[in-house]
Amino acid sequence: MLGTVLLTILFVVAVSIDSFGIGCMIGLKKIVLSLKGIFGIALLSGLCYLCSASMGYLLLPYIDPHLFEWLASLLFIGLGVYFLWSNYSSDDKREEEDSIWMQPARVLKSPEDADIDESGGIQGKEVILLGIALSLDTIGAGFGGVFIGLQPFSTSALIVLATGIMLYGGLKSGSKLSSRVNYLSNLPGILLIIIGLIKLI
Repeated sequence: MLGTVLLTILFVVAVSIDSFGIGCMIGLKKIVLSLKGIFGIALLSGLCYLCSASMGYLLLPYIDPHLFEWLASLLFIGLGVYFLWSNYSSDDKREEEDSIWMQPARVLKSPEDADIDESGGIQGKEVILLGIALSLDTIGAGFGGVFIGLQPFSTSALIVLATGIMLYGGLKSGSKLSSRVNYLSNLPGILLIIIGLIKLI
C-alpha cells in the first residue's frame, strides 16, 4: 500500500512539475494567464491521463502481469531518457516555418510562443495549445501508469490538482525563480527514470 502511494506521488510530481517551470517563464515574461485558463489546462492534463490510462486498461487482459510491469518500467525509463535528451537537443530545423500547432512541444521550451496573437495574454485556443504541450508527458506516462498499479481516477484527480497548483505557483514566483527553471526541467525525466527503476528492481 505504502509503495503504491509513494509511486503515485512520484508519478504525479513527475508529470506536473513542468507546469511550475512553464508558469515561472510565463510570469517572467509578464504574460497573463487567468485562473479559468489555469483550471482548463489542469483539467486537460487530467483528462489526457485518464484517456491514456483507459487505453492501457484495454490491454491488461491480454498481457501477462509480470510482462506488463516490466514493459511499464522500460516505458518510464525510456520516457525519462527522452525528456532529458530533449532538454539538451537543439531545435534549428526550420521552426519558424512550422505551425506551432504541429509542434506543441516547442511551447515547453518557449512558453511565450503560446501567446500566438502576441496580445500579452494566453486565452481561448491558446489555453488549449499550452494544455496540450503540458499534457504530452502525461499521455505517454499515463499508458504505463496502469501497468504499475496506479488508479486512473484518483491519479487523474491528483494530476489536475497538482498541475493547477504548480502552474499558479510558477506564475506567482516568476522572476524570483526564473534562473532555476532550467534545473527544474530535468526533474520530470529523472523522476520517471526512478519510477521505472523501482518497478524494474
